[in-house]
Formats: sequence, structure tokens, C-alpha cells
Amino acid sequence: MDEGLYFEDYMEDWRYESAAVPVTEEGISGFVDLHRFHTPTFTDRSYVESSKEYGARMAPGLHGLCLAEGAVLQAGLTRRRGIFLMELTPKFVKPVFAGDTLTVHVRLKSKRLTSKPDRGVVTTAHEVKNQRGEVVMVYDSTRMIRTRAYVETATAN
Repeated sequence: MDEGLYFEDYMEDWRYESAAVPVTEEGISGFVDLHRFHTPTFTDRSYVESSKEYGARMAPGLHGLCLAEGAVLQAGLTRRRGIFLMELTPKFVKPVFAGDTLTVHVRLKSKRLTSKPDRGVVTTAHEVKNQRGEVVMVYDSTRMIRTRAYVETATAN
């Protein structure tokens, strides 16, 4: 999608399903290193592989959330229409492991105009599922989105 959805495009029955996103060992390692999640749960492979609670390399919940949001952004739903992200309310339901594949199922939850006619607030409900169809995470996303009344102005140099 070259340009995302305007506020008016979000109708009561609006839904979207993302492309599948792989969870990789390399992605988990990079996220853990970048954000300093240096705890045996995320860094000690022998610990997690021998643990009855884990059994495999688990991804931090925030890594899964970033992958889910990345899938939505990659689709272009808010491209050139989103003004800013106001709130995310994640709930991590099941662990996400290296080798999993995530799909994000999005539906409109609510929307309202602001006091300015060129923008509105859109809240969407997200269900993140793994390749087995299990819900691993749910969250609401609240974003300020442009209306069709928005007029883009050129910036002066």
C-alpha cells in the first residue's frame, strides 16, 4: 500500500490480516543485545533448552510486539496517514519461540473525531497468532489518523 487509510476508511466491519512474520534466532539475538535483555531466559541456550518451562529459545514479549507492529507498518496501513501512535496496551498470552511465524489480525474497535477537523483517533484491536493458530498476544493500538480534510503543506527551507 503506497498510502495508508484515512480516518474515514475505518468502517465498523473493517478488518486486516498481515502477512506471516518469521521469528528467527538472529532476530531474537539482535533484539536482546540491542535492548540489553541480558538474562539467562534470553541468552543461555542450554538453560532454556533443558528447562521444562521453555524447551526452546524464547523471544522477549516486546520483540514479538515489535514484530507485530512492524507487520502492520509494513502493510502501509498508516503510511502518510498516521500522525502518531498514542497508546499500545499489550497482553502477552503465550510465549513466542524462535521458529514461530506470527500473523496479526486487526479489527476496528472505535474511532472518534478530534476538535480539529483534519484528524481523528482510531483504536484497533490486534490478535497475534502463531503458525498453529494460537493467540500469543493481544493488544489495542490507538493512533491519531488524518482525515480527508487534511491539507499537506510544503515546508520552507
